[in-house]
Amino acid sequence: MISPLEAWTQQRTGLAALQAQSLEGWQMARLRELLAYARGHSRFYAERLGTFDPQALASREELARLPFTWPAELARDPLAFLCVPQREVARVTTLTSSGTTGLRKRICFTREDLLRTVDFFEHGMEALVSRGERALILLPGESEHSVGRLLEAALQRLEVRVSRCARDWSASDALEAARGAQCLVGTPAQMIYLCRREPALRPRTVLLSADYAAQSVIQAIEETWGCQVFTHYGLTETGFGCAVQCAAREGHHLRPELILEILDPATGAPVEPGLPGEIVLSTLGQAAMPLIRYRTGDMARMITGPCPCGSVLPRLGRVEGRLENVLALGQGRTLSIHQLDERVFGFPAVRAFEAALRAGKERPTLVLRLDACRSLEGELAFPGVDLEIHDAELCPFPLGAKRVIQGAFPGAGSSS
Repeated sequence: MISPLEAWTQQRTGLAALQAQSLEGWQMARLRELLAYARGHSRFYAERLGTFDPQALASREELARLPFTWPAELARDPLAFLCVPQREVARVTTLTSSGTTGLRKRICFTREDLLRTVDFFEHGMEALVSRGERALILLPGESEHSVGRLLEAALQRLEVRVSRCARDWSASDALEAARGAQCLVGTPAQMIYLCRREPALRPRTVLLSADYAAQSVIQAIEETWGCQVFTHYGLTETGFGCAVQCAAREGHHLRPELILEILDPATGAPVEPGLPGEIVLSTLGQAAMPLIRYRTGDMARMITGPCPCGSVLPRLGRVEGRLENVLALGQGRTLSIHQLDERVFGFPAVRAFEAALRAGKERPTLVLRLDACRSLEGELAFPGVDLEIHDAELCPFPLGAKRVIQGAFPGAGSSS
């Protein structure tokens, strides 16, 4: 089945024939409009763009003429990016700015910005769930216009019955709500925990979102529950929605209001098609706080060639990690939470884990707190670090921040 986003994109763009070249032309026209809009309404871009003539930008190859926008700049003075009066802001989301000590990014949205995200969610979810089925949303949904509420609104348009996680839910609450649901939506850490707590669940589809999805997690869920696992990539800065898999599950189809570049993180130059690099985004449809060539810090690659579903929409490959979460161990070795996810969740005994790195005289010690049904002592090893394992009772409910390798845990001592 061709991605439902194909017909939606044609309707959104008004293109008589949706082709890669015509879509790119539409996006470049919107980008020129965005540059003029941002320069005229945002203090930051008024200064950053200066006297640049938006009409001089003719093709994607000329994007390099535009300056980058960095997360630290957004954290330093969020209101400098605001393009509408504050009374028109329907939601403000505050999140920690990566690499910016003590500062937090504040992302603003108008009601129209949020409705565009609901539209994207609605059509993206058509590949996962059908009218009359029940979906369980485990993403944050307590506040109005939160990602859980936006997804709920999208699913209700599809006449899908929706259950949504409450802030005080335990894992047992989530398991009870998951029984009988045809579609489950949550973070990879939540889903692998539920999968290994209750292997008898039988959802038809699972959507992993809000964090990196290790291939070992995807494989374990599909094999245990006998379902299809889909993944979604999105950032708060993009209005939560960005790219989602279709039924073919070979790449993520991008929403049309985003221009996405894959660049060498060190030089800022484009990489060859199909090679990995940093995702850099320009948000064409955001009225409150549009971003131009925003450095996400996420690593991925574009997939070349047509999608097996038949869609011509650009496709983003699986996100391969974040630059900031890669720790240098010396001698060319690195360690990241994503590497740990792939390895540790590859053991069927592991329901959840936390990781910390503690400095040592000769080399660091990786401290793992494992929620597992048996000991993994002697089965795990990582080059360049000593390993210390502790038994722990962990639970990914309620939803917290994205998982990272922390500093040393308080009280971490001898291994268990």
